[in-house]
Amino acid sequence: MDKQTKQAATFFKCERLYDSLFKQLRKKYESIGRIGGTIPIRLFSYEELEAIAGLFGKSVATLERKGTVSIVELAEALNDTRFSGVDLKALLDAYFGEELVSKKEQRLATAARITSFLERLAKSYPILTDWFAYIQTSTSEGRWILRQAEKSPDQFEQNVALLARAVTALPTHSERLPMFSQRITEDPHAFDLHTDLGKMFLYVLAVRTGDEKPVAIPKSTETINKLLQTSNIYRDDLLNFVTCANLLAVDQSGEQHPVWQATGASHTVQNVPLREIVSLSRIYPAQGKKVWIVENSGVCSTLLDYQRDIPIISTNGQFKLAALMVMDLLIKENCSLHYAGDLDPEGLQMAERLFNRYPDHVQLWHMDGKAYKESAPSKELSQERLAKLDTIEHKTLREVADAMRLSGKAGYQEALVAHMLVDIRSS
Repeated sequence: MDKQTKQAATFFKCERLYDSLFKQLRKKYESIGRIGGTIPIRLFSYEELEAIAGLFGKSVATLERKGTVSIVELAEALNDTRFSGVDLKALLDAYFGEELVSKKEQRLATAARITSFLERLAKSYPILTDWFAYIQTSTSEGRWILRQAEKSPDQFEQNVALLARAVTALPTHSERLPMFSQRITEDPHAFDLHTDLGKMFLYVLAVRTGDEKPVAIPKSTETINKLLQTSNIYRDDLLNFVTCANLLAVDQSGEQHPVWQATGASHTVQNVPLREIVSLSRIYPAQGKKVWIVENSGVCSTLLDYQRDIPIISTNGQFKLAALMVMDLLIKENCSLHYAGDLDPEGLQMAERLFNRYPDHVQLWHMDGKAYKESAPSKELSQERLAKLDTIEHKTLREVADAMRLSGKAGYQEALVAHMLVDIRSS
């Protein structure tokens, strides 16, 4: 820095009325990457405008009529002061004690630094090579991971080391997520899915197992559980359960499961946890090939009050992995699944998801326009919930969705139990 530039910087730093001007000059340079542009005079107090006007050799009234301060003209005006010959960019650097760079240059420098950092990590942990490539090329899904690398590189590197260790030691047999986490990190909660490490672990698994391009990152409980299951990891195998009655099962050895046999013979309802389902090779109805599936436990229990021997499943709300695994095994037995859910936006989404999963085996059960009307819709729906109907594509469900938009109300399957019983008894 030359002596004159240093003197100019010292002068302006000692005059507080120029502080706002220099801060605005910095913002403008960082924004456009050059000396240029204008600054609105509304950003300055009257006293500050007096000081700025003095640099131009003009009155405040002249600046007010113009409405802006031209930065190029300001640079030229410096030549009419005792600081003639001082470059405005050099003056800004001296004033702030650092070389100013544009936001674009900052982004490019940060991107280059992160790329170099990730390339070094990829060489150290080659088992994650595909994942490193994914997070750098992903347009949106991987950005938050890059922000983690930028914000706290040391912590990020520690997490990468744990991810590499986890992938190297994925279980060959069923293992619960907390036990897997304890084995890999000595912390049973390290891979909890609300943590950064847990989320990154899902991304790693998705990249490793996904054939889709772009990679499908799981969002729902169902898809997350399914992804973990591909690596023999289960989040919760006790509280993840399904309610069912009048179904029989065969274990991995090919033997009839005695508990399922006893509950089927006595028409007893059982809540079956995922822990027990994973040990089965077959599940099938105690009679026939039809299985009735309802969303609500109250409806399930009421139907069983009148018809104790019906093969029935209650999902108890959103589909848990336990329910889906039971249905997967029923499909292998070529069963037909008759599904009835609530006639609200979420219920229609669940029905469509089930239909898309088993298109040749699912029959919608009292989920058409007629059923919606018979349910006497009365529950007002918010616009946010009604917006969920835009995702519905199934022809019959879209018919319900259109009617729901018009009424703005939801219907519920409890109102349709009598109709359901007629179907069951005539089947």
